[in-house]
Order: sequence, then structure tokens, then C-alpha cells
Amino acid sequence: MAQLFASEIDADTCSVECLHPDAIQPLLGRSLGSDGARAVGDLFATLSDPSRARIVHLLAIKEADLCVCDIALVLGMSVSALSHQLRFLRERGAVERRKAGRIAYYRLIDDHLRELVLGAAMHVAEAA
Repeated sequence: MAQLFASEIDADTCSVECLHPDAIQPLLGRSLGSDGARAVGDLFATLSDPSRARIVHLLAIKEADLCVCDIALVLGMSVSALSHQLRFLRERGAVERRKAGRIAYYRLIDDHLRELVLGAAMHVAEAA
């Protein structure tokens, strides 16, 4: 087991107790409360699965309805695995399903999620 030194443990804390009223005054009442933090965590949890991230990204760049079979083909997923993830996304209000006869179409309805996944994809591409 690696031995930690006091300097390593305390590296992320202040060495003295201090307050900076000018720095914190504009922040008071603006940080996330527990409900807001939970909602943000839930939003990121929607994208935490790589399959869901790929589905949301595909629907974000298409900006139109896609049928389940087409999504499965583009992403190289089985229809069964895709359906499971689409149900998860639908239950969280991220996508909407439209049936036309025996064909199910999906589209992304959460614009915040669209912006989030497109921004994340751009970030990852720039870092590569």
C-alpha cells in the first residue's frame, strides 16, 4: 500500500482558515441545491452509457425522425439492444416515439441534451 504524506493529503485544502467575502458574495444562493444537483446528475446519466450517447448523438445530428431499423443499422446494434436503450431514453423524456403502421420512428426532443451531446462530441474531436 502506498504511503501518503501530509503534504499530499492537504494539497487540495487551504493551509489556513480564511474567507473572501468579495469572492463568495456573488455566488451565494446561486450554487445547485440537492434537487438541482440530482437533476444534473440524471441528465449526465442519460449519456453515461456509450450506446445511449451514440443514439442521442445520431438523433442530434439527423434532427429528424429515424426508424429503429435504420438506427440499428447505422450504429451496428441489434434491434433488441437498441429498443432497450430507446425505452430508457423515452422514459426520461429525451426521445419521442411515433408509430406509422408497424414501423417505430424516434426523434430527439430534449434540445438541452442535443446541445450537450453535440458540444461533448466537438470537445472530444478537438482533444484528439
